[in-house]
Amino acid sequence: LIKLIIAPLGPNHVFIAIMNSSIKRFLNLPPRFAPFYRRAASNSKVVCQAVSVSDAIERLVDKGKLRFDIAQKMAAQRLSKLQNSLETYDNRQLVEYFQELENFELQDERQVLQETRGERKDDTGSISKGENDVSSKKNAERCKKPQCFDFKIPRGIYIYGEVGTGKSMLMDTFYASILGCRKRRRVHFHTFMQDVHQRIHYLKQQDLREKGRNFHVDITEANNPVIRVAKNLSKELSLLCFDEFQVTDVADALILRQLFTVLFKYGTVVVATSNRPPSDLYEGGLNRSYFLPFVDLLERHCIVYELQSTLDYRKFLSEGSDSFFIVKETQNSNSHKIDETFHNLMNGIAEKSVKLEVRFQRSLVVKRAHPDGIVARFSFEELCRRDVGSSDYQAIADYFQVVLIEDIPRLNLKKHDEARRFITLVDELYEHRCALMCSSNFSTENLFLASYDDNDEKDTVVTEVEANVGKKFGVDVAQSNGMTVNQLASVKELEFAFRRASSRLVEMCSKSWWYDVLT
Repeated sequence: LIKLIIAPLGPNHVFIAIMNSSIKRFLNLPPRFAPFYRRAASNSKVVCQAVSVSDAIERLVDKGKLRFDIAQKMAAQRLSKLQNSLETYDNRQLVEYFQELENFELQDERQVLQETRGERKDDTGSISKGENDVSSKKNAERCKKPQCFDFKIPRGIYIYGEVGTGKSMLMDTFYASILGCRKRRRVHFHTFMQDVHQRIHYLKQQDLREKGRNFHVDITEANNPVIRVAKNLSKELSLLCFDEFQVTDVADALILRQLFTVLFKYGTVVVATSNRPPSDLYEGGLNRSYFLPFVDLLERHCIVYELQSTLDYRKFLSEGSDSFFIVKETQNSNSHKIDETFHNLMNGIAEKSVKLEVRFQRSLVVKRAHPDGIVARFSFEELCRRDVGSSDYQAIADYFQVVLIEDIPRLNLKKHDEARRFITLVDELYEHRCALMCSSNFSTENLFLASYDDNDEKDTVVTEVEANVGKKFGVDVAQSNGMTVNQLASVKELEFAFRRASSRLVEMCSKSWWYDVLT
């Protein structure tokens, strides 16, 4: 299934890797880890016992695969405690209880309505009840209020810290060590929110087709699509692990409180990693006052832990190794390296355009690609200067094993739209364990500039018209306060995202990454 040829990097040598497109999807496991477990003999059969997160990290340190870090050790100890609580955890009983309670309350409302409609005056003017009274008594006997019971929900963990300090590695180790909790999911936060929005869209379209427009605009809790999606998710998941928890989109910010209120209520445990503490999420965002209750909710249901480490292990472990990030101005002799790599990965097969299916019934055409998903070649303009987004990048990362990107410019706050697209692309490729090769006139250290360029000394201020519109409609938006573009939440978040993307580019373009991914 795998044909792997590794040659030294140099002017006339390239790293050649050809994989069957089904290999990456053969094992249905999250990226960057294998399960940690040991076999223990019992009287009748061999059973698997999970290794604690702390023990798994210590073993990796002993083998020389990790460098000892006291901050990682302390975080691993906290995760190990949660791991013990989750080994036999299942929120099914709690979900069923709330479903029965909702059915009882709904039946009770119907009973009251039936009694009201069944009342009528007789010939003497007194009130008598009709046949509905008999049926309502039968329904009351049939539907009893469920009894309350004690149910302990483990408190989740929210880990934040600098980029490259091992947060994702700890998350992956924790997730792999959970053997008893079957209803679980490990996902990038943006991918999760895409799934949520798609489910909401589907429910709205379904309601519109089946029940008409009046129901479509019904905002009662029972018909609220966000709450209905959250209930469905709680049935599917007892444990939900997020990587790179960040909020930059106002649509996400406004539904998170409703969504997670139901998830926490129904017993879904959340473990998350982020570069920022909960109190700094969506800082300066539009209508942030509506978002703040979510911060309180998150801190109440998750232990907030700061990973106090400053060493970027991605860059540290990639130092001195050959890189597939081609800096043109310093590597003139390697200017054709991408051409050579693409040619060898195609392995004599003519390049073709490939049509990928994207969410919300959209499609994306990749012009230069291997028909079997081995490699795709793009320019920066194709990926980041057109109407494409995270759903498109997810489709690319899911289909192709190797991605080549040419002519990446220097990115700054003035080009925040392009920068945000590129960072989202890097995140998706990283999550899907794709091999990456890039070309640019700037190194990874100088590719991102958290300010405006020299030719634009003044911040871009929103126009007076936009400010007046916000003031007229009473909307609490940043524009109405005269904030500059670089003070908005989505732009301020780029300062953190720049460091993360730079760190990930170094790792993804290293020879060791290519070897680990493709083998």
